Amino acid sequence: MRRIVQSLGVVGVLTLGACSGGGSVLNFNSSATPDRVIVTVVGPTNLARVLPGAGLPLTAVAVQGSQNGFINSNRFKWSAALTTGMTYNFTSDGNQTRPCATVTITQSGTVVPYTADFGIYIAIDPTNESNIEFIPPTIIPTPVGASALTPAYPYCVVVTATPIGGGAQNSGSITVVVVSPTAPLG
Repeated sequence: MRRIVQSLGVVGVLTLGACSGGGSVLNFNSSATPDRVIVTVVGPTNLARVLPGAGLPLTAVAVQGSQNGFINSNRFKWSAALTTGMTYNFTSDGNQTRPCATVTITQSGTVVPYTADFGIYIAIDPTNESNIEFIPPTIIPTPVGASALTPAYPYCVVVTATPIGGGAQNSGSITVVVVSPTAPLG
């Protein structure tokens, strides 16, 4: 019996030694710097569609290599920006795209497209920074200096995750479509 217990102890030590420094099961590279980040919608489809004032859970995964080997990193800097002139995936397979509408503002009598920082509408999960909730405003606030803001649906917001210690070259993003409450299918 003593011999069996000692054998199990040796096997355990050898197993731990074989795992040290090798990375995860999916990535044997010892570098912790990702090549890129993949941002997806939490749920069965990857359609990033949300109503104003509602929440959309998003998650980021840091990967390396051509096979997208997982890197055990969950620290990201998140940002969001209201955009113009883009398209979004209308179907989950990405075969159909549609143009995003343009939100406009009136400044000094001139109507211009409005782009803005929407980072304030991100709620980061304090236990795992790779998970967020994007909650677009019910009503987009009119910026200082503008006499009017005209929302148009569906408008698009690009939500980006950049790994802590990384840069724009290895960040990832997803286009979130904010749809009209009267036409939620976009």
